[in-house]
Parts: sequence; structure tokens; C-alpha cells
Amino acid sequence: MEIFRELQSNSDGIMVIRYSYMQMIRFEDIVCVYTDRPYLVIVTKEKVKSHLLQFSIKQMIDILPGNFCICNQSTIVNVDYLTVWQKRKEEYWIRLITDHEFKVSRRCRNTLKGKWRFVYKLPEVEWVVTE
Repeated sequence: MEIFRELQSNSDGIMVIRYSYMQMIRFEDIVCVYTDRPYLVIVTKEKVKSHLLQFSIKQMIDILPGNFCICNQSTIVNVDYLTVWQKRKEEYWIRLITDHEFKVSRRCRNTLKGKWRFVYKLPEVEWVVTE
């Protein structure tokens, strides 16, 4: 897998650059971004393709539009692709359309839940609880 060392963004997406190779990734195609230290992995819906970047989560969240939310200290998710919100014992987990699962930190829980509910215009309800 190639490591991209430069990143440029515009209103439609991000351009990842590696020497003479450039690729445009549209924001609507990004499912999630997570750390695989020291890199960031961008997962897209197209064939669950991953891209390695040498950037921080903080740098990436500043570039991404409002439908992206931090899930925990090492993960950003696109709430448009969130399919399951689940409580397991005392922890909350989410699942995306790509079957990636991530634990939701306490600090990020309300923000993520609010953005997801806003996207689908859901009323305030009890969330699915499975043990």
C-alpha cells in the first residue's frame, strides 16, 4: 500500500499526492478515517479501498465537512454510513456499511449520537441495547 505525503482539499474532496501520483477522494466516498500509527487510513466505500497518509486525526477533522464526527481519539466516521449504534455491557459501539466496528468514547458519544439522529431526523429515543 502506498503512503501519501501531501494532502490538498477543496469543497468536493481531498487530493492525496505521492511524488508524481495524485488521486482525488470525494468526501461522499469516505466512510471512515482511523489511525494505524504513525499513519492515517482512509477507508472509502468503493471496494473498501484504504489509503495511508502521514497526518494526524486533528489535521484531518479540520479538513472534513460537517457530516464527519470523531468517534474516539483515533477514529473519524462519516455519519451517513453509520448503520448500527449498540450498547454492549457499559460500552457503546457503532458499525459502518463496510462492517468496520468502533468503540465510541464517552467524550464523543453525545456529539456522534446527535449528528446521526440529525442526519436521519430521528426523535429522541432509546437506542438499541443488546447484551
